[in-house]
Amino acid sequence: MAAEESTSTTKSTSKLSGPLLFLLLGIGIGYLITQVFLWPIFNLSSRTNLTLNITSKRDVDLYEEVRVLCFVYTKSSQHHLEAMGVFRTWGKRCNKLVFMSDKEDTEMGAINLPGNGKRIETWRKTKQALKYIYDYHLDEADWFLEADTRTYVIMENLRQMLYPYSSSMPIYFGSPGIVMSRAALRRFVDLSLPNATLCEPKDTGATMGKLRECLNNAKVMAGNSRDIKGRRRMYLIDPQARLNAYLRYDPNYWFWQYIAYRNQEGTFSWSNYPVTFHYVQNRNMFYFEYMIYRLKGFGHKLINESLPAKIVEAKEAEITAGR
Repeated sequence: MAAEESTSTTKSTSKLSGPLLFLLLGIGIGYLITQVFLWPIFNLSSRTNLTLNITSKRDVDLYEEVRVLCFVYTKSSQHHLEAMGVFRTWGKRCNKLVFMSDKEDTEMGAINLPGNGKRIETWRKTKQALKYIYDYHLDEADWFLEADTRTYVIMENLRQMLYPYSSSMPIYFGSPGIVMSRAALRRFVDLSLPNATLCEPKDTGATMGKLRECLNNAKVMAGNSRDIKGRRRMYLIDPQARLNAYLRYDPNYWFWQYIAYRNQEGTFSWSNYPVTFHYVQNRNMFYFEYMIYRLKGFGHKLINESLPAKIVEAKEAEITAGR
């Protein structure tokens, strides 16, 4: 009896396997015909899932054409906090980075600047730092940027701003983060620094104002750091500092005393190509780094960009003459 049931089951399976086999074979043949003959003639131009040719290399790289040496003030107690924030973010885009400190640190390139300690001696530090750069690094860059560890610099935008000018022109821009040409540095060290009538000989006091005075007395031109729309590119505050003290004009408030040009639209009429921000906390250095260099909005096309024209030689000669 069992043998008869087994034989019956085998016959039923063999009857089903034939049609099932042909069905699977037909599906396979149909799939191949679709892929080989029909699929290529379909119009796929409306498909949105396209593979984009994305590259990380910049189309315009001024790293070698506009060489910038950055020297940053710090102190040994901040080497592995604030100074390291600069070292790991915007500082790595300088052609050369030197930290001016009270202790040498070969890992991050810090030198021991004598007397670098007290806040009231910032002017002394500035004079010593510029003399050191002049003595040891003058030929290693075209431009020399002075900054502190609470300054964030977008180096690509700085180079774009400096591009029209020759380093043989005695000119400076700033602040925060005063940047001067090689010719300007030469005039500061050779002409202003040794002359008490041109440059403040006392060591105490803040740098801002005194450095400008020394440069102006040596007939170094103050360059215009605003963009083509008249908007500031070098900011004394960061974009998050939206306090009323910065929004409402007050001639007695320190912020407005250092603003050479007041924008009618207010302080927060930001340029699309900012160069420096000041009073940036260490943790925000990495926030800036992510937002500027890594954050992407998919599908947005970049606007057409062009470099500004070079300053003509006649203008360069005029500036050199100190007119």
